[in-house]
Amino acid sequence: MLPGIETKTYQVGEMARKLGISQRTVRYYEELGLITAERSQNGYRVFSEAQAEKLKMVLVFKDIGMPLEEISRLIHLRQHGTTGSETAPNMLKYLNLKAEELKETVKKYNRLIKELEEVIKLVENCKVCNNMTEESSCERCVDSRTRHHVPPLLKTLL
Repeated sequence: MLPGIETKTYQVGEMARKLGISQRTVRYYEELGLITAERSQNGYRVFSEAQAEKLKMVLVFKDIGMPLEEISRLIHLRQHGTTGSETAPNMLKYLNLKAEELKETVKKYNRLIKELEEVIKLVENCKVCNNMTEESSCERCVDSRTRHHVPPLLKTLL
């Protein structure tokens, strides 16, 4: 920090509110070494804006399914590498792998959304149906409307 220039700091509760997480989560991530706190004059933990940004990044990685131990490993790589050329290859290898995993997940969700939309269209027709909800009558009806292509998701509902 430059002399005479104050930067914004956050106590545990403020950090939790700012990021929409619990105070326990902030403390836990600090215990794991994912973020670090300073101590204020009165002994309270205080986090810098840089630590708040770091915690945001941790939460994003966690949201995409990255385990905390892997997040910790990435942070460790970055903090303990002496040069970019030393740390970049391992970081890139892992980040590229994560990007590919996410792309596959997106494809899977897009297929599921498409199937769900097909099911919604079919079930919309049921709003005006007066048939008894028997498995055989529903199957015949769906079969006739889909030309024998019943989405797998709907098969479980029939």
